[in-house]
Amino acid sequence: MKSCKEMAVVWGISERRVTEFCKEGMIPGAVKVGKRWQIPDDAKRPADKRIVTGRYIKSGVENEKKPLPVGISDYIRAQSEYYYVDKTLLIKEFLDRKAFVSLFTRPRRFGKTLNMDMLRVFFEISDEDTSRYFTDKEI
Repeated sequence: MKSCKEMAVVWGISERRVTEFCKEGMIPGAVKVGKRWQIPDDAKRPADKRIVTGRYIKSGVENEKKPLPVGISDYIRAQSEYYYVDKTLLIKEFLDRKAFVSLFTRPRRFGKTLNMDMLRVFFEISDEDTSRYFTDKEI
């Protein structure tokens, strides 16, 4: 029988996480003696079920930091090659208001031209299917 501290070293995780595994009953044969948990020597490390979707797992390509789209007014290029904050709900708001004229006032470098290009790509009728640029967006 080993302590939580010893199993933490063997499994390469924190002592606190091993204790949580014991409390949750995820380690078969683990018993609490006094204030300490005793874990069988042949116990296997349980799967960590905190990450369900795999969305938070870091991988090489996705972790690459993208540059800011300063001075970039091409929506297609900005959303694929640069750090892009999804503002596609502006399209929904634009359609819901049904305004005769829309005026966009913002200070410099707030993305007015980029938003106008996003609207152009969304509403444009062309030979190319432009819906693919919006599949992973909020709209």
